[in-house]
Amino acid sequence: MKDNDKRVALIRLRDIIYSGVRPTVREYGFSAENVQELSDEGLIQSGDKLFPEEPGRNVIKGILPAGHAFISRHHALYDQRDQYEYSP
Repeated sequence: MKDNDKRVALIRLRDIIYSGVRPTVREYGFSAENVQELSDEGLIQSGDKLFPEEPGRNVIKGILPAGHAFISRHHALYDQRDQYEYSP
């Protein structure tokens, strides 16, 4: 995944979790491979493999501190870039 894709995925997941839902990979709307990549990079915490043969039904527990830092860091970069690109 590209950094922007990770940022969008993490923001989307954060919004889902803040609404009080513990989403499954399927409900999250991303592929099991993308969720696994975020988990392997220490950005999110995956739940137990309740259905190993169906990765789309596994639960995502939450975003780890590194995931929140990733969102913040990339927000700052995009905000700074937008400021320079669009200033009159």
